[in-house]
Amino acid sequence: MTEQQIMSPVTRQANTLQNTFWYGCALVNVLVDGEQTDGRYAQLEMTLQPGIEPPTHTHTREDETYYVLDGSIQFNIGNHEFTAKPGDYVLMPKNIPHGFNVLTATAKVVLTIAPAGFEQFFIHPSLAKPAYMMMLPPAPQGPPSPERITALKTIGEEFGVYI
Repeated sequence: MTEQQIMSPVTRQANTLQNTFWYGCALVNVLVDGEQTDGRYAQLEMTLQPGIEPPTHTHTREDETYYVLDGSIQFNIGNHEFTAKPGDYVLMPKNIPHGFNVLTATAKVVLTIAPAGFEQFFIHPSLAKPAYMMMLPPAPQGPPSPERITALKTIGEEFGVYI
């Protein structure tokens, strides 16, 4: 019989600035990261608004699941389109191109990443900053700058994500 690694319990208080970041125009709350789950998964609560949508991209390392808490989001996964509303669940397997569009003024989701690692993308210092208020950052005033697009692409590739 082999000895099995047991994870430590993790508790997280809601609506605190601890582990909360502004990623673009999204509010990202890291509920649990790979360090806390022995790399098995990570989970983020994200409040999104139009303007945060990524271009179609492909993950080579992890699957992503979205559970929609509020708002409406159109997901494009391979050739499949799905409009998700509160209570809907979406699995985006690795190696399948995907993207999404926020259809309402805001949308709130729980994003699960398995295995963990990609959660670090959303808090990378070149792409995000610690939130100082529990509210969305300002919405974008036009398309992302060429510098931000380059940073998203370069840092994404470090995490095995390709546009």
